[in-house]
Amino acid sequence: MKLCLVLGLALGLLVAMPSASAADGTFSGKITDPPGSEPAVKGWIFVEGMNHMLRRVEVAHAAIVFGEEVPASQRRKCDSECLSPGQEVRITAQQDSVGEWRAKRVEILSLTTRMAEKPLEADTLPNFTLFRASPQITNADRFCIAPSTEEI
Repeated sequence: MKLCLVLGLALGLLVAMPSASAADGTFSGKITDPPGSEPAVKGWIFVEGMNHMLRRVEVAHAAIVFGEEVPASQRRKCDSECLSPGQEVRITAQQDSVGEWRAKRVEILSLTTRMAEKPLEADTLPNFTLFRASPQITNADRFCIAPSTEEI
């Protein structure tokens, strides 16, 4: 009886241990927009790896840090709102019981290159409008096209 109880307890602990302490995983990739079928959800991002595998990652509770590759002048204190499509990131996360990735740490490796913040003004664009009147045929009665005399 005691032996069965001890073996049952040991087996129960062995089965429960892996789920209680899942190992952290680290992966990197580029943040992308959600696929067409997925709505954007605050606190969640999609990361596309080098193998084009797409992972959905919860980042709402993660520590967001800048990597050494990012110049100090571009670093600032930020949360998950700082993460945007195009950034390259390294993520340390755990998978929960349903397979969702829950990030503990997100390291921004490179920032997106943004277009100019200020839109172009109309006067800075080239003006291709002709300022002269469009050409007109002034002597329409003398206008004709001569037939070709060249033989082929």
